[in-house]
Amino acid sequence: MVKNRILYGLFLLAAVIFHSFYTGWFSFFLLVFAVLLPVFSLLVSLPAMLRAAYEAELPARCFCGQTVQYRLTARHMAKLPVSRCRLRLTVSDAVGGEVRQQRLELAGTLGFALRIDTRHAGVQTFQPGKGRVCDALGLFSLPLRLPDACSIAVEPEPQEPPVLPNLSHFQYRSYHPKPGGGFSEIHDLREYRPGDSLHEIHWKLSAKTDKLIVREAEEPDLGLVVLSFDFSGTRTQLDSTLRQLLWLSGWLTEREVAHQIDWIEPDSLEPQTKSVKTPDDLRELLNTLLQTHLTGNTPSLASRAYPHADWRYHVQPEEQEVQQA
Repeated sequence: MVKNRILYGLFLLAAVIFHSFYTGWFSFFLLVFAVLLPVFSLLVSLPAMLRAAYEAELPARCFCGQTVQYRLTARHMAKLPVSRCRLRLTVSDAVGGEVRQQRLELAGTLGFALRIDTRHAGVQTFQPGKGRVCDALGLFSLPLRLPDACSIAVEPEPQEPPVLPNLSHFQYRSYHPKPGGGFSEIHDLREYRPGDSLHEIHWKLSAKTDKLIVREAEEPDLGLVVLSFDFSGTRTQLDSTLRQLLWLSGWLTEREVAHQIDWIEPDSLEPQTKSVKTPDDLRELLNTLLQTHLTGNTPSLASRAYPHADWRYHVQPEEQEVQQA
């Protein structure tokens, strides 16, 4: 805009000098034209300037490695398009803590597309600001209506760990009657109670004891199941850890094994625990982790003891990822 105003000032000065030395009708016409030109440009451009706006478009979901874009689309309601719009786009990465700014100049009805960095997992926020819309000559500007900040979570895809832990290693300490009965490899013998199914009566043992003995199906009382991981290392190592964590937690959830996930919050260095019973719990945890800043100096939980846990597994990045780091 400064450049346009300087050029217009030189044009107006030339018209004044020309009229000073030549008093004919043409010099007067040129001077009037130079004076009224900005007013005419503003009047013609004003309807479009007042209605100029942009809308942001983001995909609903994306994963690491995908090609996705953040788009700014013009939504000008006037018949005449605006000449030029200026704005500043700020892109911030929650996990990496990086903030980038980019100045944009968009002409007419042209939009803008920015390829999102999906190399690593994390939430990225796009904040357009300081928008101005100019008239046809670029001498005047008005505030431009811009969309609010929007975010997208670049998610890691679940990946099976190189060494898969075995759920059969659970040490069951107690058992309880299986709701509804049915098939079970573990049974308890007790006397018949009203309402018991005839199919559950142990007829041979009942004949020996002269009492109705029932084979009651039981299932184990599953104790504390813990998945732990370290929110530390490089971005590549963290991606590997999150991929395996998602796979393991999803594996346990599919088998209806309630578990807890432990980690240390990098900023406060406070231990964190999340109970996971359903896929929604896991998604809620993932959203939290993808907004956590990676500091690189977080203590490890690998050596932490869990004496009350029946089963515990510490998720670590793959060896190949560690070597690359």
